[in-house]
Amino acid sequence: MDAILTGYEVSQTAWLYLSSMLIIAAFYRFRRPWSLRNFDLILLLSLSPGILMVRSQQGASVGYTFLFLSTALWTIRLLLDRYLTKRARIDPNLVSPGMIFLGTCAFAFLMIESITRPADPSAVTTVMKGEKIIQAASSPGNSDPAVIPNPPEDGESDPEEAGPTASLIGGTLSTISRLFSGYSISNDSSVRFGIVEETAARILAILAHIAIISGLYWVGRFHFHDKTQGFAMATIYLLMPCTSYVVSEVDQVLPCAFIIWAIASYTRPLVAGVLMGFACGSMFFPVFLLPIWVSFFGWKRSLRFFAGIAIVAAILAGSVALITPDTYTFTQQTINRIDFRLLSFEGGSGEQGFWNSIHPAYRIPVMVAFAILVITLTVWPWKKTLEVLLSYNAAIIVFTQFWYPQLGGVYVLWYLPLLILVIFRPRLLAQCDYPASQSQQATHLEASSSSPRTPGAGPASQPFYR
Repeated sequence: MDAILTGYEVSQTAWLYLSSMLIIAAFYRFRRPWSLRNFDLILLLSLSPGILMVRSQQGASVGYTFLFLSTALWTIRLLLDRYLTKRARIDPNLVSPGMIFLGTCAFAFLMIESITRPADPSAVTTVMKGEKIIQAASSPGNSDPAVIPNPPEDGESDPEEAGPTASLIGGTLSTISRLFSGYSISNDSSVRFGIVEETAARILAILAHIAIISGLYWVGRFHFHDKTQGFAMATIYLLMPCTSYVVSEVDQVLPCAFIIWAIASYTRPLVAGVLMGFACGSMFFPVFLLPIWVSFFGWKRSLRFFAGIAIVAAILAGSVALITPDTYTFTQQTINRIDFRLLSFEGGSGEQGFWNSIHPAYRIPVMVAFAILVITLTVWPWKKTLEVLLSYNAAIIVFTQFWYPQLGGVYVLWYLPLLILVIFRPRLLAQCDYPASQSQQATHLEASSSSPRTPGAGPASQPFYR
């Protein structure tokens, strides 16, 4: 911010206080302090202090523990979401024009922060990995194209600590950088963080944020049948302190952008499959969501869903095949797109996070519990509605933070937009995997006609609050 307004700077701690007060002023239900909505709002704000402590490096261990407690509470909350049938409407304390103005200002500040803040090392490292993978086609002597040979200098991030990034992010950023100019990474460490790579990372991060806020509005407008809630969800996402803290980290923002738009396109299994395929190509964790989506669509419509995933897999495989001279190089580049060491029980080199000082064997029961959770949520209930899809997707991603070894608990933007959808959603009795059957519609009409409705909430066939 100092680059725009000379002598004016808002620290991350100050922004935590300011944004929290703005969120409470705009969304807290002061007349019903013990409501579920207020509890959700406080629980949502509890994620940011842990991120701040981790980033300050002074109370990192306390920050990781704080994040684990917050994510544990969110896991319980999400698993119980389908039983919380009384969904009070969150009417912002601001009128719609004021909410739009607040959201626009927050978006402008975030974009300025993304442009002026020093580029995140993990995002630039991702570009460099993608460049090295492309260069591997012309360097047959390099057996591990995903490894950058130059050692990191003092104060820089180790490339192995950037997280397991798949082909989509690195390849996209590298392609953007090549389109801007003929620049390529050399072996000289002085050009390691090139301006083109930084620009490509910033552009993709901004586009991902725009996709998330537009997806939140779309779901609110067309699936929750309330455009005011759409504006409110986009605004609270922009105001969240943790959004500002990692505003330029592509690895955190891009996967959830695809997931949000897959949910927005849930009535079209093929489109949802394409978007989930890109989400799986950008990071590893959306793979664990696929069984939930299969159970949501049912066997017949799942064929179209997997057809969309297959289309993306063919595109990614074809992009690798175009730059590989033989089958062996193609296999090596495909395998090396993901650093599987970070997903092992031992973790990766230079591991940081909650499991840093704990023996890796203690992660085994946590991973077993995660596998049991995924299986349980897949088969029960077998017939899922949109509200179950939202809460179960968020619960699985949140639980991933417990066993992920590298900076576990820190990747809040993987699931933050999904939490916002869960908090703001009304009762969605008629929103099933496809247009509701006549019996489901009749049940919904009967329930909605016998329940008090919010004035102006629309016809009885739409979702309602109670």
